[in-house]
Amino acid sequence: MEPIDELTADLDWRETELALLKVFLQRKDVTHRQHEVLARAAWSLLYAHYEGYAKFCLTVFFERVARMVASCSPLPPKTKEYALFAELKRIRNLPSSDFLHTLETFAMTTGAQKPNFPEVDTKSNLWPNVLEDLLASADITCASIDKNRVLLKALVGKRNGIAHGQAVTATYADYLKQENAVYEVMYDLAYQVDARLKAAPFACG
Repeated sequence: MEPIDELTADLDWRETELALLKVFLQRKDVTHRQHEVLARAAWSLLYAHYEGYAKFCLTVFFERVARMVASCSPLPPKTKEYALFAELKRIRNLPSSDFLHTLETFAMTTGAQKPNFPEVDTKSNLWPNVLEDLLASADITCASIDKNRVLLKALVGKRNGIAHGQAVTATYADYLKQENAVYEVMYDLAYQVDARLKAAPFACG
């Protein structure tokens, strides 16, 4: 399966789930209290899919890269640093003599190995800057994140309030704005991940 097919398939079920909940959110035969509960559920689910899809896209990217390249050598600097994160952390704590020896042989040993990327960590609070930092490790930029920064920050804040049992409420129009922002970012993520995998030093066949 091509990366774009994998990314699209995952996006499809998320869109379906959000659409089904929105059907209930728009119903006129529910009480005001029921509507408030549905709205809280909708915002929580919207955030879950925003964070979940971002993590999925990046996981697909790093798994594909790990299969496509023979060593860390051709990786862009930030991606190479991400692939070598565990090893770099380990050698920082070595005694001086071992540290020096490791540096002298690093390119021929660790640097020549296949990349071993850590699990994508969204910090359980996927603020726009956290997502941008993760994407930087993949040498990817998404203009839609900055374009929708205010709405994404509001979404994370609202989700946190709901998760902590606060009485968070807002209008349906507010929800639609944040949903549109999330969809724009998710579509952009899928496109940018696919495009990056098709560019040097990678190739999908």
